[in-house]
Amino acid sequence: MKDIAGQILRLSKESLDHGGGYIFYKHDPSVRVAYKNMAYGYAYPNGNGIGGPLISHGYFTAERLTNLDHETGQGNPALAWTFGCHAVDIEVDVHSGEITVLKVASAFDAGQILNERMVYSQVMGGVVQGIGSAILEGYKFDENNVLLNPSFTDNKIPTMKDMPLEVVPIYIENPQLNGPYGARGVSEHTMISIPSAIGNALYDATGINFYKLPLTPENVALGIKSGKKDIY
Repeated sequence: MKDIAGQILRLSKESLDHGGGYIFYKHDPSVRVAYKNMAYGYAYPNGNGIGGPLISHGYFTAERLTNLDHETGQGNPALAWTFGCHAVDIEVDVHSGEITVLKVASAFDAGQILNERMVYSQVMGGVVQGIGSAILEGYKFDENNVLLNPSFTDNKIPTMKDMPLEVVPIYIENPQLNGPYGARGVSEHTMISIPSAIGNALYDATGINFYKLPLTPENVALGIKSGKKDIY
């Protein structure tokens, strides 16, 4: 960057320093150029340009990782583990089997949050994906293994009307030392345990354990009418 800044400022790169988002002349910091103005190449007022997009290359090799043992299932396949949980409030129509998700609380270890708005968006997206997995999405096959619902017309995915009335994100900031600025992954946690939470809430409402997804109105209604305590 100093090479480009030197050409822009008509100074030697040895006479330049950097800080506060600028590269500047050591003896007169008011003579400067902003990083952001060089990120994609510097454009002069007359339309001419210099430089190009700033690109950097690097690599990171994770240590102490192993594949899972096929016999024992033990191993260390991940660099770090994150923890989280969900709580849901639902309504169930015991006649139609329809489930309405009223409220979701999503709590997880997010590491050091770098952009809270982006984390919030990940929560919203993960919650609606989890709801889709729990009560809507699923493939149906006939006796010849032909897919019966190959389109979004028949294989439903959630829409805005399926979103809970309230979503409460709870962030636990526990920086990961080898993460980028202490950050951890977020998006997976916001959806993984939603189906389990809805299943537990359904058990609390009906006294029936449903062990198979999706919890469609048809499957729930048939499970309730069966009189069984466990539906596989």
